[in-house]
Amino acid sequence: MEMTDVSEDLAALRREVSALREVVSALREEMSALRGVVAPLREKVTILNEVVAKDNKETKKLKGEYAALHDAMVRLEQAVVEERTTRQTVVEDLRQEVRRRAAPSGRPQGKITKAFHDVTVQTEPQPPADSDTTVLREALRTVTTFDAPSALGEDQLTALLQSLPRLEELTVRVPSFGTGRWLRLLPTSLRTLYVAGPEVTKPRWPGWYGNGLSVSLQGVAADTISHLATELGSRITLLVTDAQITTIPSQLRGAIIRVEPDTVILPAGVGDSELTELRSSRETVKRLSVSAADLPRLREQLPEGLRRLNIRVPKVTEPRWPEWYEDDGLSVSLQGVAADTISHLADLGRTVKRLEIYDCPDLTAVSLEPLTRCPELRYLSVTAADLPRLRGQLPEGLRLLNVRGPEVTEPRWPERSPWGGLSVSLQGVTADTISHLADLGRTVTVREIYDCPDLTAGSLEPLTRCPELERLSLSGGVPDTGSLEPLTRCPKLESLTLSGGVPDTVSLEPLTRLVKSCRNLDHLCLHCTADTGRAVLTALKEADLRYSDGRPRTIGLWVPEELCRQLESQEGDGVKVWKC
Repeated sequence: MEMTDVSEDLAALRREVSALREVVSALREEMSALRGVVAPLREKVTILNEVVAKDNKETKKLKGEYAALHDAMVRLEQAVVEERTTRQTVVEDLRQEVRRRAAPSGRPQGKITKAFHDVTVQTEPQPPADSDTTVLREALRTVTTFDAPSALGEDQLTALLQSLPRLEELTVRVPSFGTGRWLRLLPTSLRTLYVAGPEVTKPRWPGWYGNGLSVSLQGVAADTISHLATELGSRITLLVTDAQITTIPSQLRGAIIRVEPDTVILPAGVGDSELTELRSSRETVKRLSVSAADLPRLREQLPEGLRRLNIRVPKVTEPRWPEWYEDDGLSVSLQGVAADTISHLADLGRTVKRLEIYDCPDLTAVSLEPLTRCPELRYLSVTAADLPRLRGQLPEGLRLLNVRGPEVTEPRWPERSPWGGLSVSLQGVTADTISHLADLGRTVTVREIYDCPDLTAGSLEPLTRCPELERLSLSGGVPDTGSLEPLTRCPKLESLTLSGGVPDTVSLEPLTRLVKSCRNLDHLCLHCTADTGRAVLTALKEADLRYSDGRPRTIGLWVPEELCRQLESQEGDGVKVWKC
């Protein structure tokens, strides 16, 4: 019986333990749920603490502004009192002078209020100081134009603006600009704000556009623009500045921006009147950035002196200005635009000679077809992804083609061949990009390949499908001279440049074989070490260098300037050393 009781007790204890485990498990779940509730509460408390801290900061700032305003009003009242006192002193002096003249000799001078020799002195009762202050305040309320003196501090300017509710034009000098916090107090009636640097003597007023605020900045730092954008935001509809702008603040996307002396950035949906005014600008506008949606409206509206046209989508904040040279017509860059934008280029009424395309992922062979309607197009820069779509789409007059990889920000144009044909430069692309060049339907005579680290003999093999290739430049990615073997089958190759990646130890046999196979090669440029340069020079001197017709051939070996001075004395028959 005792064992039975013990067994029953154990069973009961086990049941109790099991129940306790369930209770503990339930408590753990509740604790986990409570932690989930407490975590967001802690985040809210943190946010509330930040809000309270910000409110305290704002309160402190407001107290400071109030104190500055109070000090300014006190100084203003003191000035009024001083002016009244000065006026009373002058009047009293006049009274004394009249008494002196009116009194007989030896007679004490008294108070004179009547005529003396037909001269009447009339004195008016002086208003109290409170009346003068009221009159001054009322006068300030009617002011519409104010030119703040350079000696006026930011605090005084901040205080004064609260007394100018009808202000329409305001001029501020840089010393008064300070931190720019006074910008928050500009009245809604203000139409023109002019901020001048210390060296500016003649202001350039911006004019008006729309119903917003027109701002002119002269001789000020570029960060002043960020102050304006932060404090005034969408109030600004026109900004004229001589500070160079590289990034358009998001708050100013709806404003016309004129960067002196010759740049205009138009917002999307700009008014027709502004386009008409743009057309009349003639020689003054040389760089123009517009929204792609407004491009069709620019037909026959471009200024005569325009050189660079940037076409962008509204979200673009950094316009990419295309390159322009003296012999260029109009240079155009496209940024993030839709594929059909290209179709409008031929209808601008201007000769487009240079086109750079950036961040346009939806281009197709069909959307690139309008390029054939630009017969004067001479320069074209595209991404490597766009290259296969250009097959059969290149304008007949195209002379220079730049193909960029995803990390390239500025195109590097190839040298132009004096004998015609198409010159191509590849920048930061993968090695398989080379295979598409032979399919463009054009004779490629010059190729420059930069920063393609995975070049091999296999990746250079497509060059053999360009039988007219005359000049080749490989920079940053030549693993060894053995990878140059395909070039031995380029019979018209005249110039070869290897730079920015030439190995310290060069295998001379493949290089010598290349020189012998390419019988027209007479220009070899190597950016290499001194040991490599000496070894190549020796190998060239020992090689049998002749043209295809058997005539003796002289090769120009181009090396860095310091190495050139060392090797000049070692020149021999058939080899001439020059500096790069």
